[in-house]
Amino acid sequence: MTNFNILYTVLKYIPSPIRMESIIVGLAVHIPTKKFSHFYKIKNTKRVSSFDDEYNKDFFNMIMDSLSYDLDYQENGHPETIFDDEKERFKDIEDLEFLEERTAYLANDFQFSPVESLQTNNEDLEKDIEDLQKMYLYYDRPKPQRITKTEVKRLLEKQINSYHLANLVKSPQIHDDFGGTNLFDYQINNDIYVKAISFDYSRLNQLSSELKNVIYDLNTIQVSKVILARNENLKSLPEEQKSAFEKFVDKLNKLRQSKNLDVRLVPLSEFEITLNKI
Repeated sequence: MTNFNILYTVLKYIPSPIRMESIIVGLAVHIPTKKFSHFYKIKNTKRVSSFDDEYNKDFFNMIMDSLSYDLDYQENGHPETIFDDEKERFKDIEDLEFLEERTAYLANDFQFSPVESLQTNNEDLEKDIEDLQKMYLYYDRPKPQRITKTEVKRLLEKQINSYHLANLVKSPQIHDDFGGTNLFDYQINNDIYVKAISFDYSRLNQLSSELKNVIYDLNTIQVSKVILARNENLKSLPEEQKSAFEKFVDKLNKLRQSKNLDVRLVPLSEFEITLNKI
């Protein structure tokens, strides 16, 4: 089965340059080999207006429509149905830099993340695009349909596979005090350990157990570089989960100081850029 890459970037709305708080309002997806590009915009705009008390509906919609005009293209095996002016506007649709060039001009209130990639195939393509929407346009879906930790881990695997790393080990054999070995999902370049983590548990006890396990493992095993790849939208978590996240971050900061541990807690949309810096 032939593999190919999905390229994507996440659009964040940042109404205040001082507070720098953000909410995800869109997802741009590009598949060069399929001559496909699409901008998936947030449907639950009530969340945007609640996030920003100075929200301008007309201005917001203008930006969203402009991005759809710049990004939405699909030949779908029938190029004869595409207008000539549209073919001209999207003559670079097969370029790997297409997405970056189409989104680089935005700044200030609207900012796209660095372009990420994940490896897919024809069989998985529809599911992968759906999972990206579930990950980043999280609150457009009812709770039972939101992304799970298993799906976060699946997306992480596909992203890492798309990098074609020469020195990659899946499920590295690192033992904890009790003989367990399933502590990390990947080992990269012999010294970077990666684990998918989610803060979106409906039951706080489950979240608490996972976070305590991560802290315990980091405190007891001998590693020096760790990337914890997390889900997005943490600003909108319920208060109990948000409090657990903040306490977890505090404990990570203490571990950094006490163990000289380089540990990064980052969303999937920032994984590659973090990997290149660590």
